[in-house]
Amino acid sequence: MAGKPFKVGRFAHTLRVRLMREHLGIDVDALDEEDLMTNDPVQPEHQQEGWDPDQEQEYGNEKGVTHIKKSKQKTPMGTLVNDAKESIGQG
Repeated sequence: MAGKPFKVGRFAHTLRVRLMREHLGIDVDALDEEDLMTNDPVQPEHQQEGWDPDQEQEYGNEKGVTHIKKSKQKTPMGTLVNDAKESIGQG
């Protein structure tokens, strides 16, 4: 910003570029299709492995999962009371 380069997320950048092209009247779908057609697959289709999402599941692996102690968990009634207190404090 302010004339200096900065990093942006790939999705956000491609979305902005696509929307600007659409705004200017460029056929974006045709451009995307051309890009897909110019890229040849790395391997022939019969040699490519099919994607099986079940193989990516790691059952029983709780690495990176945060557990909340029973004493810190809120009950539905406690949540309702807390929300009521906050709304009273705002109004």
